[in-house]
Amino acid sequence: MNHSNIKHLNILDLPNEILLIIFNKLKIVDALYSLVDINERFDRLVFDSLHIQKLDTMSMVIKSYYDRNFSIDKNVLLKICEKILPRIHHQLNELIVEQNSMEYILFTVDYPQLYSLSLVNFQEDILFQYLTDNSILHHLLTQQIINLNIDVSYEPESKASETLSSIFVLIISMCQKLINLNFCQLFPDRESPICIFKLPSTSCISSTITKLKVNVKKFDDLLYLVRHLKYLSTLIIDVKEILLSLSDRNNK
Repeated sequence: MNHSNIKHLNILDLPNEILLIIFNKLKIVDALYSLVDINERFDRLVFDSLHIQKLDTMSMVIKSYYDRNFSIDKNVLLKICEKILPRIHHQLNELIVEQNSMEYILFTVDYPQLYSLSLVNFQEDILFQYLTDNSILHHLLTQQIINLNIDVSYEPESKASETLSSIFVLIISMCQKLINLNFCQLFPDRESPICIFKLPSTSCISSTITKLKVNVKKFDDLLYLVRHLKYLSTLIIDVKEILLSLSDRNNK
């Protein structure tokens, strides 16, 4: 190929093999937004050759250490919902959504093959409302999801909140097929702790969870989890206060 031809080379002139290499270098959302509906050839390559099983609709922009924007561009989001999800929803296994895209992504189509779900950058009250009031999310969590990742918006000086602790207990109790739970350990600087050791012994029982990542306030919370999640084989935990309660010291 001479230099004059290279100057006039168009992406449409590239062979499919090269195009697939380029597509695989892009974030899947960017590839879908940029290439779908360009022409029939690109559509066939994207939908037939890539066989998309994981969709990450999060777009993180770091403004400062604690100030991050996770929201995807509105135009990208609308195109995904209108042009792309209807063609791939039946084959998706993994889905990552943030709070502002939840209504668009999770509730517009069904996901019969979905088993892994990540809910990122949610306000605690809004996440709790979704978990208690939304039938679609409730069905996914009770009937399909085996891998669940939870991330809440974080304030550096935040303490263990009752709402976040209630969310954890609710997830444990409702997710009947859950095996792997990452609760607020997705990002190392956003480790919101929970406090559950004073809850009734029947509040936090699971016969399915084998791997758990979580942050707790006290050592008593760790003991509570070990006592009540008896099928755990892997526990990755951050304890904020390594102090035993008086009752536990007396039992030694």
